[in-house]
Amino acid sequence: MQVKTLFENYIKLYTNEIAKLRLLSEQLSQSEDITSRKNFIGHVTASAFVINDHTKQVLLLEHRSLAKLLQPGGHIEKDDESPLAATLREIEEETGLKIADLTLRPISPRERELPFDIDTHYIPENPKKGEPGHYHHDFRYVYTTESSNVAVDPTEANGYRWIDWEQFAELSNFAKVADKIDTILEPSPRDFFRSLTNEKSHEISIVAVSHIIPSSEAYIQSLQENFNLIGIIPKPKSIDKHTFKKLKTNGVAILDQFSREGLVKNPDELADLLESYNKVCLIDIGAYFYQCMDMLKDRLGDKLLGVIEDTENGHQKYEKHLSGKYTVVSVARSPLKDFEDQLVGHSVAHATETILRQINTLITYKDCGIIGYGKIGRGISDYLKQRGVRPRVSEINAVRAIQASCDGMAICSTEDLLKKSDVIFCATGARALDLLKFRDLKKGAFLTSVTSSDDEFNLQFVDSEYKKNKIAENITRYSKRGHNFHLLNDGNAVNFLYSAAVDKYINLVQGELIFSASNLADVKHKPSKTIIVNSSEDCENIARLWLDVVMRAS
Repeated sequence: MQVKTLFENYIKLYTNEIAKLRLLSEQLSQSEDITSRKNFIGHVTASAFVINDHTKQVLLLEHRSLAKLLQPGGHIEKDDESPLAATLREIEEETGLKIADLTLRPISPRERELPFDIDTHYIPENPKKGEPGHYHHDFRYVYTTESSNVAVDPTEANGYRWIDWEQFAELSNFAKVADKIDTILEPSPRDFFRSLTNEKSHEISIVAVSHIIPSSEAYIQSLQENFNLIGIIPKPKSIDKHTFKKLKTNGVAILDQFSREGLVKNPDELADLLESYNKVCLIDIGAYFYQCMDMLKDRLGDKLLGVIEDTENGHQKYEKHLSGKYTVVSVARSPLKDFEDQLVGHSVAHATETILRQINTLITYKDCGIIGYGKIGRGISDYLKQRGVRPRVSEINAVRAIQASCDGMAICSTEDLLKKSDVIFCATGARALDLLKFRDLKKGAFLTSVTSSDDEFNLQFVDSEYKKNKIAENITRYSKRGHNFHLLNDGNAVNFLYSAAVDKYINLVQGELIFSASNLADVKHKPSKTIIVNSSEDCENIARLWLDVVMRAS
């Protein structure tokens, strides 16, 4: 029975409990039998909280000798293969519930033997049994059940009670553990992310480009928990102050000294930071690192495992500049990203509508155009159709243009779209518009983007020809004699102004990034001039875990 291993893995998850479990840690460092009830310094016990699936009531026993309401549990016997096995035996002996009646709710699908809580508490002297005072190190587990066929062993308990959850959570000896149980019954995305890592993930050092917004918080914390997180390079246009402060308070290093431009001008600063680490993985959004990857590989050699790219724009940049020196894994074209991209499109259109309402402009009564009919562009069109708007679409890719036509969009040239559209959604990531095209815009048109202004617009020379005037929050008018147009959020992604909500589906892409990082040291991932994508089988497994862990609480 690997009690020591269970404890070590537990402490990795709950580092804040090291101090309170110091006695157990010290005992495990000795050669003594920690499971023997004759060890009167302290020994391991096992218990379980059994919770009704429908009512969320907790089964507690009226303990005879201690005269308290306690969960089923007890000492570990020689025939028990593990603390978990001991709980199943104890539950059946003390309550009559069978294994078939119980569903284990582990803290991680991949670590079913791991207790969700370890509690060290003092047991008073028992003269009748000839036992001095000692400690119990109780390994605790959670089960749910649909059965109410409880038959208490009268030698163990005077009776039993199903306690309402609110009452259970207020009991002084269960108040702290109730929060943990609540987390298990309504799991967070961090449980999903943890299930996608492996035993060697902590050996991998991560620098990740990331949005610092509420929907990224669990993802970034999971990078910190499951890897050696060197730090986060924030996307400068998508930083939520509250999330930023919370991450820093929790010890996440924010590497805001690095910018996209700075990495191009002075990549040695990043190389200097990374040289002291082994097994370095870079997680990218929009190809921050693509121009300095060859230099980083030359400096770091085999220490640099490679880079993982999140976006289609970044995928194309890496694909165009691949030298074969380093490994690139991309999730940009993963089927798991389709859900996020569709909802990002909805978020962009909703944000645009919200901004325009400031100036009493309703998108429902405007001619709308979409430049680029990739997955996000299609999400925008889907939202607009729900609002009764049939937008024009300009798309240079013939297959996507046919898809737009099949979806009921009006297909036209970019030139025609610019001249006729009141509201234009730019979803190419390829600098779709420059000064020459701005001149062709319909007078008074509003431009909105799904990505940063640098990726979507070429604003060079625009200020020399047009005057800028902020007419409302997040709306800037560019005007000259006889012509004007408007840029929303200075040309940056508008969805981040309103939390960029994409619900739980963002976890699928974040999960694939974590899975890719965990497996980057795999022998299959060798440098080549081909971008690596995860297999359909891998994506299916990630999707199944997501359904099991994230959606089970819905």
